[in-house]
Amino acid sequence: MWAKRARRLLGFLRWLRPGMGVKRYVLVAAAGMLLMFLGVAQLSWQGVFLDWVLDFVLFTRNLGLPLWLSGTVSFLVGLGVFSLGIRAMNRSILSAVTDPDELPERIWKKRRLEAGPRVVALGGGTGLSNLLGGLKTRTANLTGVVAVTDDGGSTGRLRRSFDVPAVGDLTDCLAALSEVERMPELMKYRFQRGEGLSGHTFGNLFLVSLFELTGDFAEAVRMADRVLALSGAVYPSTPHPARLVAELVSGERVEGESRIRETPGRVRKVWLEPESPPVMPEVLRALARAQLIVLGPGSLFTSVIPSFLPPDLRRAIAESPARLVYVTNVMTEPGETDGMDAYAHYKAVAEHLGRRPDAVLVHTAPLEPGALARYAEEGQYPVAYDPAPFDADGVRVVEGDFAHAGAFVRHDPEKLTARLLECVR
Repeated sequence: MWAKRARRLLGFLRWLRPGMGVKRYVLVAAAGMLLMFLGVAQLSWQGVFLDWVLDFVLFTRNLGLPLWLSGTVSFLVGLGVFSLGIRAMNRSILSAVTDPDELPERIWKKRRLEAGPRVVALGGGTGLSNLLGGLKTRTANLTGVVAVTDDGGSTGRLRRSFDVPAVGDLTDCLAALSEVERMPELMKYRFQRGEGLSGHTFGNLFLVSLFELTGDFAEAVRMADRVLALSGAVYPSTPHPARLVAELVSGERVEGESRIRETPGRVRKVWLEPESPPVMPEVLRALARAQLIVLGPGSLFTSVIPSFLPPDLRRAIAESPARLVYVTNVMTEPGETDGMDAYAHYKAVAEHLGRRPDAVLVHTAPLEPGALARYAEEGQYPVAYDPAPFDADGVRVVEGDFAHAGAFVRHDPEKLTARLLECVR
């Protein structure tokens, strides 16, 4: 106990070291408190003890000022001096870590976001990172759960070299939620030269470096969340390497996410090998506390469904009291969802998950003709929508304009966030 008290005393005394910029303001605040005391004394004690406290009292009495007036003036002046001293001391302390003028806005924003709904979003690729970027403007109670089965490009090279889960989509989601200035740009920076570096992004190398440092991918992700000062949290669907396997309608078995994308033929089902990889406890706790769980948007069989394939994760979603919403893609994807309409997308999610979504968001507004023509050249077409089978299943469909206006047909984060949060209410 005495040792603890001694440490506290030493901690307090450190504030008195030269160069701290604090002592002068403490003295100003103390002077203000003394004046406030004198004011209260004159107002409440009627001067009984004041004649021998300070000549100031005698001076005010010789001027013929009543005690209530001199006491009020003394108290107000003291209050002003005390406030100036405390304000200057706070600015001096805060200037060492942040801009004091920006602090009120930052505190207000943080408190507002902390009061937002508890949301867990699952998926991968560009769709999930864009969605997280929109959601972080409305809530800080946000958890991204990312599919880690990608095996192409920089991610594939790192997987083969270091035996880690896919880091590419994790990097994009970490960048989307980071509050560190210019960190999203840095995380996505891709090296264009350098033997062994060309083609890799800084974020991918950053995650792998943390894994090498800790020896544990789950701990590496936790450390990344802290270092990047996330507005929320990002976790992999499993911290262990897992391979995605698909069975096509033809009966053909295809292993590896890249091969699934490249192999012609519609996918019947997908699973992981090993089939029961572990899930981080933070993900299970987030799902248990969630008010809203969002699946997608993203590639149906290679991003959205793989994000919830671990059995423990599926069980947590099934048992969660949160509303479950699936966001269908705007466009089909060649070799993966050719000819599949919105209802077929929904059925694939429900069958793999073992729980029906409470609502399905479908983009139904017209798309820019020029963009549609460009996508048609690559075999991509708008996902068809017929409300009849949804009505027959008793599934709520949220229709609307959720697409971003531009050369690329993708969901608009702000439009999507606004409608998703309405589902919470």
